[in-house]
Order: sequence, then C-alpha cells, then structure tokens
Amino acid sequence: MEHAYPQDGGSAVSAEQLEDTIQNPILENPQFRALVKQRRIFSWSMTALMLAVYFGFILTLAFIPARLGTPITEGHPMTWGVPIGFGMLAFTILLVAVYVWRTNTCYDPKIKTIIGSFKK
Repeated sequence: MEHAYPQDGGSAVSAEQLEDTIQNPILENPQFRALVKQRRIFSWSMTALMLAVYFGFILTLAFIPARLGTPITEGHPMTWGVPIGFGMLAFTILLVAVYVWRTNTCYDPKIKTIIGSFKK
C-alpha cells in the first residue's frame, strides 16, 4: 500500500506515517487510556444533564404550556417561564464552569504527567 486515502480533502498519508500514528506509545499507555475513558464518561454525563434540562423545558412547552404561562403572583405579568428560562441559562453556565474547573484541576495535570513520562 503506497498511500492511504486522504481524509477531509487533505493530502495523502504515506503508509509509514500511518504506521507511526498507529504505533504511538502514548496511545498504548494504560494511564492515557484510563484518562480518555474518564473524560469520555464525564463529558457524556454533562451532555446528558444538558439534554435533560433542555428537552424537559421543550416538552413542558409542548405538552403543558399553561404551567409556564401561569403568573408567579396574581395581577403581575411575569410568568413561571421567565425564571425557568433564566434558570436554564444559569444551569448552562454552571455546567461550563464545572467542566472547565475539572479540566484544569484534574485532566490537565494528568495529561502533563503522561506526556512528561515519555519525554525522559
């Protein structure tokens, strides 16, 4: 095999480059594999939380819109939909903050340790 297929319109990759990529020692490191698994589980958990909140809001709008349209207090125009909408925004910001915090405190040091172990 002289060249592999070019991906995404890029230039062709030689068989030697492809073999070097496949045999990357970092990819075979058990610490790296554990880190990838840990990050994947965390990312999918965050995604599931976000989807649950947004789909819950959309389903509420679709099936029981009167709940969100009910005024918080009689005689005032603000309905429950407004604070719930702001709550969704705050929840999104909180999830982003948790993700950034976890990446900076947990994953980045582990990545530096793994890369540092191969530079020696």
